[in-house]
Amino acid sequence: MKESGQLNFIADQPVEDVGFDVVFVDGHTEKQMLPKLNYKGKTIVFMADLLPTVGHIPLPYVMGYDTRPLLTLKEKASFLNEAADNNYYLFLEHDAHNEICTVKHTEKGVRLDETFKFTDIFN
Repeated sequence: MKESGQLNFIADQPVEDVGFDVVFVDGHTEKQMLPKLNYKGKTIVFMADLLPTVGHIPLPYVMGYDTRPLLTLKEKASFLNEAADNNYYLFLEHDAHNEICTVKHTEKGVRLDETFKFTDIFN
């Protein structure tokens, strides 16, 4: 596939000219990619396993099968601060009750701000 030009690898750096950004995280699994795109003036990030549910927002809560949980904590702290600073909409693929959330800074760290259905904010 690579020789035929159908398979192209991307470096662990910002991806350009594809219509969206990719955030790389390595704590859960090596080179997990979180797509980050802008739509109707909002930034939405597909959280995959870095933040599977709103219950995982507080820093101590990570997936039990992360390959490097201490790295996950560092990556998650950095990302959640960025998300709170920039009002990102976080798409939660694993949360059975909440499709999208936002986070905010509090005296206890970054915490849940609001939850939304996808159709409520992107119609």
